[in-house]
Amino acid sequence: MSEDRTAERLQETIVVPDIVQQRADHVLAQIRKESITEREGGKQMGYAGRRTRRGMWAAVAAAVLVLGLGTVACAVYLHWSRGMEEWFEATPEQKEYLEETQITVPMNDSVTQEGVTVTVQQRIVDARFVYLSFRIEGYHVEDGIEPCFEYVDTTVDGEPVNMIGGHFFDNLHRDADGNITYTDGTPAKETADGSIIGKYVGDDGSMEYLMTLMTADGRSLIGQPVHIEFRNLGIVSKAAYTPDIEAAWTFDFPLDASEQVRSIELSQPVGDSGATLTKVEISPISLYAEFDFPMQTVPIEGTDQNGNTIQSTTFAEVPGLVGVRLKDGTRLTGIIQGGSDGDDGDDHNTYILSRGIDRIIDPAEVDALLFMKAGAETDEEYYNMPEEKLYIISF
Repeated sequence: MSEDRTAERLQETIVVPDIVQQRADHVLAQIRKESITEREGGKQMGYAGRRTRRGMWAAVAAAVLVLGLGTVACAVYLHWSRGMEEWFEATPEQKEYLEETQITVPMNDSVTQEGVTVTVQQRIVDARFVYLSFRIEGYHVEDGIEPCFEYVDTTVDGEPVNMIGGHFFDNLHRDADGNITYTDGTPAKETADGSIIGKYVGDDGSMEYLMTLMTADGRSLIGQPVHIEFRNLGIVSKAAYTPDIEAAWTFDFPLDASEQVRSIELSQPVGDSGATLTKVEISPISLYAEFDFPMQTVPIEGTDQNGNTIQSTTFAEVPGLVGVRLKDGTRLTGIIQGGSDGDDGDDHNTYILSRGIDRIIDPAEVDALLFMKAGAETDEEYYNMPEEKLYIISF
């Protein structure tokens, strides 16, 4: 499809977070005062009568995007958790970027029950998604045995919030050649039936629990108080939970973070799908899009329990979002994590899509969203989709 720019979409805004402006002002003041010229440092719910929201998960891809950002260096950076570092495949430059903009901050609040200490140690937050890391000490499992909390309850400002991911980090990594290793580079072990053996206990004897939350109603999560309660700890095998410790570990803290986002208004058809992309918001860890796409039904054919053919209908959806293109021409596909999409519920003419991503990106370097025109035939193709299978909507 044509990627020519059109006059209708040339309104875009970069919102600079207050923390960045404050730091810049402080540095300039120091320069004037002391004549310093250089500083040194150191990835759901449905409702009747509307299109159904759905989540989509993708495995972590091996390609890494390096940000070329001229941020001011700090003397000390936070220690990223093993799981967070692996989840985003974060480079030192990307870590520095999220820390300088206060999108990620260290935490160190602990609760001990029945000899097990749970500590919230890091959070990464934007307006729509929250990634949290918890360290668990005092509870051990053998390699290949998966630990599990029986219940995890979460609220934001007293209201339920969607938890679209929660699991103990297994220390597994897929390298550039597609091989499964542990994060220390050693080959992953397998069971007799070929299943990969997770390594949940780190070298220091602790384990890590990773959680992803997303806003349930479109409200911004930034600045809101979050309440998290873990109840009971045990192991899980073949989807069956076996209890071990009965206890509760609860946490309450505000989701303070930067509001950095790039906002773009446009009017671009998404191929021949009938949807027109009207708004895009890009944060370093998520993508949001709005479409002019009146609700419409699509006929489908199925089979009942007796083998008889039956006719039904479903609601049309926007082609699947699979990634972004950067200004240097790099296409990043297969980076989309959990989220939601569907009818806005008001006039049924607006379709809304919100997705986390498994990469840290510089919003200013993104010049197009990539939508799937035709499905990927292999996992490898999904992570490197050819241009002929994509709708490329440029800004």
